[in-house]
Amino acid sequence: MNKTFILGGLLLAFTLAACGEKKTEKEEEVQFLVSSPLKIDTSITREYVCQIRSIQHVELRALEKGYLEQVFVDEGQAVTKGQHMFQIMPVIYNAEYQKAQAETNYAEIEYQNTKQLADQNVVSATELAMVKAKLDKAKAEQALAQAHLKFTEIRAPFNGIMDHLQVRLGSLVDEGDLLTTLSDNSEMWVYFNVPEAEYLDYKLDSVEENYK
Repeated sequence: MNKTFILGGLLLAFTLAACGEKKTEKEEEVQFLVSSPLKIDTSITREYVCQIRSIQHVELRALEKGYLEQVFVDEGQAVTKGQHMFQIMPVIYNAEYQKAQAETNYAEIEYQNTKQLADQNVVSATELAMVKAKLDKAKAEQALAQAHLKFTEIRAPFNGIMDHLQVRLGSLVDEGDLLTTLSDNSEMWVYFNVPEAEYLDYKLDSVEENYK
C-alpha cells in the first residue's frame, strides 16, 4: 500500500511538472512586427586621385626665324580664335615676297609677248611652253614667299587661355622655338584609375538597372 502511494505521488508530480513546462513555453512566445523592405536609389560617393586636362591644349611655336617685334597678349589672358598674338619682324620676308612678286610680273609679261609671237608662228610652241613653265615657277615662288611672310604672324588657333610667356619682346627666336601654350577650358577631361573590383560592381549594377 505504501509503495503504491509513493508511485502515484511521483506520477502526479511529473505530470504537474510537464504541464508547468508547457505553460512556461507558451508564456515565452514573443511576437515581432514585420514590414516590407523599401527599395530606393542611393548615391555612393568615392574619392579618387585624378588628373584634370582641358579639351584642347597646344604649344604655340615660331614658324620663322627672326626678332620678336610685337607681343599683343599677356599671361593668363583670354584670346579668341584668329587673334593676333605675336609678330616676328617681317622685313626680310616682306622683301623676299616683293622680289618674288616682281619676278612673277616679269614672267607674265614675257609669256604674253612670247604668246603673241607664237600666234604669228614667229616662235615655236616649245619655246612658248618653256616661257609658260618659267611663269608657273615664278608664281610658285611668290606663293612660297607669301607663306613665309604670313608665318611671321602667330595667331590663336582657337578660343582659350594664355599660359606663361616663354619669350620676351625683342628676343631672337628660331624656327620651332616655344612661345607659349594655349588651353581651351570650356570643357575639362578628368582622368582617374578605378580598382577592377569596383568597376565590375558598377558594371553589374548598370546591367541590372537596364533589365528593370
